[in-house]
Amino acid sequence: MAESARTFSKGEFIGGIVAALAVGFFLGSISMELRQPAQMPMQTMSQPAAQMPGQKGDGHDHTAELAHIGELEIATAQKPGDQAQWIELGNLYFDTHQARKSIAAYEKAIALGPVSADVWTDLGIMHREAGEPKKALEIFDTALKLDARHENALYNKGVVLLHDVQDRTAAVATWEKLLQVNPAAKNPEGRALRGMVDELKKG
Repeated sequence: MAESARTFSKGEFIGGIVAALAVGFFLGSISMELRQPAQMPMQTMSQPAAQMPGQKGDGHDHTAELAHIGELEIATAQKPGDQAQWIELGNLYFDTHQARKSIAAYEKAIALGPVSADVWTDLGIMHREAGEPKKALEIFDTALKLDARHENALYNKGVVLLHDVQDRTAAVATWEKLLQVNPAAKNPEGRALRGMVDELKKG
């Protein structure tokens, strides 16, 4: 999520568990030194689970984050040229699963000047969560132009290609690039990415 890499954590997030190869993939990050909030499994019940005050749909108490969001919303209104505050606000919206607001905050930051591949990756994750996988892929590619070895961008791009675009070949190619960067890469559940790629190749 922020200018610095996170571990799902903003490098740690996204979406719920999606089925693949009878194994759940978290759209978020790999269990590497990235960033981001823990992902939650997709709801399997017909009715949403009851939420306690401060929860944002993932079962976690976000009271502190929501309070800080209010402070940052005031701060960014007072100092709209403060890029760091927009990024922090985008990260907090990210962590509390407010995709549209997170996208808007990151875009404000980008309009103020260059940002890191981490920020671009988190923006891509938010577009995917907002139901815009093609836009997410464009954003991940932007992150990879800045850092071709960005593990979180490569992992998330592969997830979107596999699950949203249904392009297995492209997903495998993307994860192969990740394995060149980190041969020991694992998904958030701890499964070796190499094994998942090998299964995809088998069809």
